[in-house]
Amino acid sequence: MIKINLLGRAKVKAAKTKVRAVRGPSNALISLIMAISVIVVALGIVFSWNQVVSQKDNDLTKQIARAKKEKLRQENLLKENEVFEKRRKLLEARIDVIEALKKNQSGPVRILDSLSDCVQRTEGLWLRELQQKESLFTVNGLVMGSPNVIADFISSLEQVGKFKNVNLINVQEAESKYTFSITFEGEIIPKI
Repeated sequence: MIKINLLGRAKVKAAKTKVRAVRGPSNALISLIMAISVIVVALGIVFSWNQVVSQKDNDLTKQIARAKKEKLRQENLLKENEVFEKRRKLLEARIDVIEALKKNQSGPVRILDSLSDCVQRTEGLWLRELQQKESLFTVNGLVMGSPNVIADFISSLEQVGKFKNVNLINVQEAESKYTFSITFEGEIIPKI
């Protein structure tokens, strides 16, 4: 069956109002659902963002703690390094002194050997003291018997060839004992 509306508009208006009445409550429901879904999505975004920020905060806190531990470890290493550096410098200084002594020990040994040879060649002569002032040496000694032994010692020093400007400074006699002082120039003995 087919119905034809001859009035046309009256029924259409009524139909439209009915449709509007039906649509009105569904639009409010859709709006409410959309508002709730927007709030839920916003809360989800805020919650996710909060989780990400919390995770970053935890990571940064851990990194700061590790950095502080590393800083303390490096400060301790620096202190240890300073101690080792001081020890190294002391050892280097000691090594330098030892090397200098080894390098320069031949000079004093040669002078003492030459003096020893001269003393052994001269009987009745004893050396009491040897002093050095730069390249000038002073020898104090004692002779038993004759002062000629002192002259023999001086000529012995001159014959060796390692000593220059050999000079007798003084001679004193006391009960057949003669004390004397002689100066001469020789190699410089390094001071320790």
